[in-house]
Order: sequence, then structure tokens, then C-alpha cells
Amino acid sequence: MSASTNLEQTAPPRYGASKSRGTVIHAGRAIAVVFYVTVAARLLSIVSQVLTASTFGAGPIMDAYTVALIVPTTISGILTAAVGAALIPVFVDYRENKGEAESMRLLWVAMTLGTLIALAVTVALVAGAPMVVTVFARQMDAPTQTLAVILLRFLMPVLLLQVLVTLIGSVLNAYGRFALPSLAPATITLSTIAFLLFARSWGIYALGWATIVGYSLNFLLLVVAYLRMGLRFHLDFSWRHPGIQRIAALSTPMLIGALLVNGNNLIDQFMASLLPPGSIASLSYAIKLVDTPSGIFYTALSTALLPIFALQVARREFTLLTTTFRQVVIFSAIILLPAGALLSSLSRPVVEIFYYHGNFSAQATDVVASAVMFLAPNIFIVTYGFINGRIYNALQDNRTLRNVAVLSLVLNAVLDYLLMQVWGVAGIAFATTLTYLIGALTLLVILDKRLQGLRLPQLGLSLGKTAVAAAFLWLTCALLAMLPQVAALPLLVQIVLLSAAGLVIYAALLMALRVPEASQLWAILCSRLPWGRARAKPA
Repeated sequence: MSASTNLEQTAPPRYGASKSRGTVIHAGRAIAVVFYVTVAARLLSIVSQVLTASTFGAGPIMDAYTVALIVPTTISGILTAAVGAALIPVFVDYRENKGEAESMRLLWVAMTLGTLIALAVTVALVAGAPMVVTVFARQMDAPTQTLAVILLRFLMPVLLLQVLVTLIGSVLNAYGRFALPSLAPATITLSTIAFLLFARSWGIYALGWATIVGYSLNFLLLVVAYLRMGLRFHLDFSWRHPGIQRIAALSTPMLIGALLVNGNNLIDQFMASLLPPGSIASLSYAIKLVDTPSGIFYTALSTALLPIFALQVARREFTLLTTTFRQVVIFSAIILLPAGALLSSLSRPVVEIFYYHGNFSAQATDVVASAVMFLAPNIFIVTYGFINGRIYNALQDNRTLRNVAVLSLVLNAVLDYLLMQVWGVAGIAFATTLTYLIGALTLLVILDKRLQGLRLPQLGLSLGKTAVAAAFLWLTCALLAMLPQVAALPLLVQIVLLSAAGLVIYAALLMALRVPEASQLWAILCSRLPWGRARAKPA
């Protein structure tokens, strides 16, 4: 990479500075920082999931909580995906080309407007909570619906807190601060663990309080980091600011796209509500289990790559942009495709280890395991979707994301309905994977036409070879798991032995198929290790 991408963390210059060309962010360092802190947060989330499953199982009460939480988190996801993705490219462009003072004024107006919008939506949903629950949980009995309404109203502040966290975190990312914004969400997990350990007698309300306290601590941590950088906040109602108009122009199609993409979650939950009681919670448990490993990567990559892509676009470094994108996609596939294959083939023992405790029944274990088997490929597919989305955000081409999201929403609804008739919750999971895959391929083809130098045939060949190797890994583990000698082993031993055997096959096939990026990735990883750094030092 050229020297211009050696982006280092720098304190924001004082408002009088006219240019910020010295502000740079190193891609590898940024991704590594976010990756390591996200790993720590996700490992904690495993403990949280185990405690939740053991305490509440997958019954009607957990259905009510899942419905109540998915509404504010989905809506906040829609708002933050649209505004956050539009804010960073415009903010970076202002900072690079118009100076610090103008970029900060733009930030103040954006934060003021974002806060007011989030407040308005929160108030509206608190008032309309009974109608919302009726729409998304119509098969619930009356007591469960009543509980869902109470929990929904109680959890609605999550929406406002998450919007503020996204706005502040975006600014910290734009200045190369990635560690704290990535680690701060761990407060939600820690809060959940604490409440389930010490306030379990509160029942499902322990989870509600844990969520509110966790999001509040997350917000406070980022506010402290924001203020320590010397940044300030002022209410500014200059809605006609040119930068706000640019953000609005970018975020409007992105808002529609985010609504449609996040709408897939609502459609999945709605379809699950038409199945027997406990199906909503079972689908949620499966999604969380798959999201634990995939979230480590897509959080790190999407968080770090947007400001990097935005800076490369602002400086018109399009050759470097396509090179960065291609390398990140292929390296991600080499790591994540085998991870998805392993989780898919070993879904049953993995679910038993994590969830089959306390109030979690054998029937729920079967349902969750079958859903995980179909959702596991999303470990890579969703990560790629985030990478693809970030380069479109940086190119300020959110209309394409919107149009593909329309296709995905319709396709997901149709596939959900058809496949759930055959496989129930697992059918919804399979429909979700197919929808994400088709959307990802569509965006890749469009991007190839938009950017010169992407070299789609070479990229497709490397991805295809990697997918073939991962498929053989899946087949190896699935066949070995059927042997009586393997089935008689303890669950953890099964997972370790089958994973080792599958990974050996995978590595051998990568070498046999001659995937050049595999050698490059191995060299990079070795150079990061202590002995690799020592070998690289000049004599």
C-alpha cells in the first residue's frame, strides 16, 4: 500500500485548522484493533447467551422478550445504518477539504437532528406498542402479548441510546479511535451477566434492566472518550447546512435500503410467530450463536473499512480502493468459509454445549441446531455484505444498496413462507441464507461495472476454489460424525477431533487448488507473530 494509507491515530486539530491532510488511518492496524477488542466482547457474549438460555429456555416468555427487543434494535439499526453510513463520508470530506471548524459544525447539526428524530420515533412507538405487538406476535396468547407490550415500552430507550452511540462512535472512528467504540458494547453483555447472576429472581425483567443499564453505560463511555479528545457538542438547528443536505441526499436511499434490509429480521420474526410457541426464541438463539463468530469479523471490518474507504475515495485513490477491497474479501473468505462449514456440520454438538442446560429443553435444542446448520454459511456471506456495503457507502452510491434491498426483502418473504412449510424454523433460516447470498452476488456484479480494476474473474476464481475446499471440509466432518465411534465420544472431544480433521482437508485442498491469496495471508499472519517479527528484523 502507498504511504498515504498509513493512517495513524491523531488528535483532532483545533477548530482553527483549515486542512486535515495529515490525518491518516492504517488499514491493517485499524482492523486489528477492532478485531481484538471485538473478540473479547464476543467471548463475553457467549457467557451471556448460555446464562439466558439456561434461565429462560425457549418458551413464550422468551418469545415476548425477543419481540419487545427486536423492535427498538431493528429501528435503531435502520436509523444508524442510514445516517451513520452517510455521515462518515461527508464528515471526512469536510475535514479533508474544508477544515476542522466546518466539519465540527456539520457534526453538531447532525447530532442535534439525529437526537430529535430518535426521540420522536421513541415516543411514537411507546404510544403504539400494543399495535406493534399485535402485528409481529399475532399468534401469542393474551398474557404473552401483554407482557410483550410492557417489555417493549420499557426497552424503547434503547433506540435513542443506540442512535447517539452510533453518531459519537462514527466520529471517534473518523479520527482513528477504534478500540473503545468496539469494546464499549461489552457493557451490555457484562450487564446481562451481572443481572442474571444476582437478580435472577426478577424473572424476565432482569434481562430488561440489564439491557437498559448496558446501553446506558455504553453511551457514557463514548461520551467520556469524545470529551477527552477535546471535542464538544452544541445544539445547532441549522437544518439548511449544505453538509446536512448532502447527508440527507445520501441517507434517504440508504434509509429505505436499511429499512428493507432490517425488515428481513422483522419478516423472519413474523413468520416464526406463525409457528408453534417458542419458535421466535429458537430462531433468535440460532441467530445469536451464528452471529457470535461472524460478528467478530463484520464488526471489525465494517467499522474500520468505512473511514478508510471514504478517505481513499476523497483522495481519488481508486486503484488502492479496489486493491484493498479485493484483498479484504478474499482473506475474509479464506478464514470464514471454513468457519461456517465447521459450525454447520457440527451444529448439534455445538448447540448442546452452549444451550442444553437448565430450562432449555431437548426439543428446543433440536430446533435451534437445525436452524444453525442452515444459518452457518452467513458467517462469511453477512461479513462480505458489510464489506460491500461499506464500499458503496464510501462511493456515496446508496441507491444501489436500496434497490438490491428491495429485491432481498421480497425474495426473503417468499422464501420464508415456502420453506417454513417444509422445515419450520430451519426453513426460515435457510431462506435467510439464500437471500443474503443472492443479494451479495448481485452487489458484486454491479460493483464490478462501477469500478475499474476489480478483476472480477480472478476474484471469483479464488472465492470459488475456497468455497470448494470449505465444502469438502463440511462433507468430511458430516461423514465422520456419523461413525458410532465418534458419536460415543464426549461432545467437546467430537468437536475438536472433527474440526482438526476438517481443517487438515481444507488446508490441503487450498494448496492443491493453488489459491495464491492463501499463501499471502499465511505470510501476513506469520509476520504478526513474535518469531515472524524477529525474523524480519535486519541483522
